[in-house]
Amino acid sequence: MAPTPLLPAIVPVPTEAADAARYLLDGRATLLRVVRDLLESVSDPTAVVVVSAPSSVRAIGDLLAADGLGAIPVVAADAPADRMRCLAAGFEYVAAQPVSPRYLLVHDVRQPLTSAAVRERVVAELVGGAAVVLPLLPVTDSVKAVDASDAVTATLDRSTLRAVQYPRGFAADALARLVASGEADELTAATRSAMPITTVEGDADGFIADLPRDAAFVEAVMASRRG
Repeated sequence: MAPTPLLPAIVPVPTEAADAARYLLDGRATLLRVVRDLLESVSDPTAVVVVSAPSSVRAIGDLLAADGLGAIPVVAADAPADRMRCLAAGFEYVAAQPVSPRYLLVHDVRQPLTSAAVRERVVAELVGGAAVVLPLLPVTDSVKAVDASDAVTATLDRSTLRAVQYPRGFAADALARLVASGEADELTAATRSAMPITTVEGDADGFIADLPRDAAFVEAVMASRRG
């Protein structure tokens, strides 16, 4: 995919994801994998913005620089540096640049595997005028309802359920309203707003990894991708 001009990407690294961001998968930190994947879609390396707690900024900057990514800006979020504060700080940084973007991508360091095809689908919808673009994948696992004692009370109909993945795409004005909403994350803010949401097909490999627990599985998927 040819990089799209004026397409910034924000990678929040909230406090609870800091260890996952630095965790090595097949010899490379998860954050580095996410950033390099985004650089296939973003024309200017300085337009990929990593946001973390102030205490992690230097370590993340050193990590990026050691992998040849020293041009990537690392921005500090306000305490307690949760996901939405990281996203707000990243958006504020992007909006302050000399050229204002029309749209942005938002990623998650806990999803280290994302296909180029998913990014292409998200970007295509943004360029076409969508306000919010979410990659979705049908839920195939059995989903149960439980009571207060965790006893199973019902099997839910999964035909209407979808897992929401990354990267997510936003028109700049839409993201500005979402980060100011006071919600816990951009997905909650979008679904509770009146904004139209466009969906695209996700990727079976685009799952949220619980590291280090899922490391062996993620590395096995990476090996299978290499053929």
